[in-house]
Amino acid sequence: MATAPSSPPLIPTSKLLTQDFSGDHSPAAAHGCPHLKQMKKSSEILTNYQVLARYCLHYKSRHALGILPPRDRKRAKLEKQDSSSSTKSLPTPSCLTCDTTLGRIHACLQCVYVGCWKGEHVQNHCATTGHVISMEINRCTLYCSTCKDFVYDRDFENIYNGELLRNAEIVSMVQEPGLKRAHFIRWNAPNKEAALIRAGTRLKPCQGLRGLRNMGSTCFMNVILQCFIHNPLLRGYFLSDQHSSKRCEIKTECMGCEMDQLFTQFYSGVKSPYGPCSFLHTMWMSSSDLAGYAQQDAHEFFISALNQIHAKSPGAKLHHCGCIIHKTFAGVLQSDVTCLNCANVTSANDPILDISLDLRPTKRSKSGVNKIRGTHDNDGPNSLADCLDRYTHPEKLGTNEYNCSKCGKTGQEATKQLSMKVLPPVLSFQLKRFEHSMGASKIETKIKFPAQLDMTQYTTAARKLKKSKLAKMNGASENGSPSTPSSSSSSSSSSTNSSVEIIPTCVYNLFAVINHQGKMDTGHYTAFARHRGEWFSLDDHKVTLASQKEVLNSNAYMLFYVKQNLDYDF
Repeated sequence: MATAPSSPPLIPTSKLLTQDFSGDHSPAAAHGCPHLKQMKKSSEILTNYQVLARYCLHYKSRHALGILPPRDRKRAKLEKQDSSSSTKSLPTPSCLTCDTTLGRIHACLQCVYVGCWKGEHVQNHCATTGHVISMEINRCTLYCSTCKDFVYDRDFENIYNGELLRNAEIVSMVQEPGLKRAHFIRWNAPNKEAALIRAGTRLKPCQGLRGLRNMGSTCFMNVILQCFIHNPLLRGYFLSDQHSSKRCEIKTECMGCEMDQLFTQFYSGVKSPYGPCSFLHTMWMSSSDLAGYAQQDAHEFFISALNQIHAKSPGAKLHHCGCIIHKTFAGVLQSDVTCLNCANVTSANDPILDISLDLRPTKRSKSGVNKIRGTHDNDGPNSLADCLDRYTHPEKLGTNEYNCSKCGKTGQEATKQLSMKVLPPVLSFQLKRFEHSMGASKIETKIKFPAQLDMTQYTTAARKLKKSKLAKMNGASENGSPSTPSSSSSSSSSSTNSSVEIIPTCVYNLFAVINHQGKMDTGHYTAFARHRGEWFSLDDHKVTLASQKEVLNSNAYMLFYVKQNLDYDF
């Protein structure tokens, strides 16, 4: 069994200052709080912070590490009955005064007290004991009761980053023991390079939020551009000058240059709404179907924009392309066709840039209980998980749709099942709300979607693992004691419906949502996007703060998720 990574050593108190590019090398530059600076002379507070940060990170990864508190698992009853059970568990952080687990739990760094902020128990503790510094459990941030504010310190940040890396390595070894990864190497700039960075760097206020003018039914374009702007991978690519409009050899109609100009405008410091006239004109010249001032479909514009950016990227290829579009959105969908006569499986792989999901309106039950896959809000019959279940469920083919190459029978019955062989870094969904079969109509069915999405059970590897486990169970029942047909069938169905263990690289976080209000031809597009940890409502030139509850309750048309743990690009 692989050993856990060694704990990063604490920084000696004589060398607490970390590298600084700001140009200010005074000791005060590393400390955001004079009270914390005084307390750092003793390494005790650093040790306490490291222990608490490690506990918080392990608690956040408790599902992946299998160290859940007993009340988080249904098998707690079985563990109580079995005295020999050695299942590890982590205690849930709760206030020592009122025993609540809500209300922003703080842990004192000078003693063993844990209290809630909402009930003012941690404030009362600091006032009565004279203790100054506490740590907010959820985010591992420092709070000074004397300054009455959260404070920043680069040395504590360095400890937190070390624990974050260690926790990620442990989770990777537990969940994916055979996966080879590149070793993380910390980079420190030499004195000469640090001087160049200081000389060539100009600090600007945090930007990236800006409204877009509606230039005549162009809301479909505005929402897509906002989703591009808040896409972490596209943002990192264009803000690092990977495609510069000043150095580009393509002089006209280059969508990469238009994206570069778009990011330049959003991060220029100007707060007034921006009119992307040049982007719209280039799209008109590149795609004649989108030309004109008629209302267009946002998903069609999204696909067309991706194709145009890919086509003008340097070294663009039809297969195994390394452009930014394929590095960001490209995945591989596997289709398995199984012959029902000889069980022969024929597989085919198709590249995809997004997933389009069908919607099936369902009637509300009279009792109001419409959840079929659990107790969470996003697990009802009209949920994203339900749409993905239908998308990857085996589908029976017609007698004239498949000819088996193994048994040689024509018109043989078979089943077809889809699964994700390669998951993209950014996963985009289109919910098919517009129907054109019997006239144009729009499906208004409410689809619930989560802020964090686990795609493990929809991958090809998970399907193979589930089949192998089912085969072993069937083999054990045949070789062991005889079982009744009812018991064998029930065990088979339960094993099929049971979900596999979560793989960290298959977990996604929501960062953008596109909504459509109104009728099909005369409606209006709006969007939500996550920026610096906060949600914002984007309605053309209007940019307002929004809550996550408002986002998750919206009637979504397109959803954008980014991987929580990105893979290394070898």
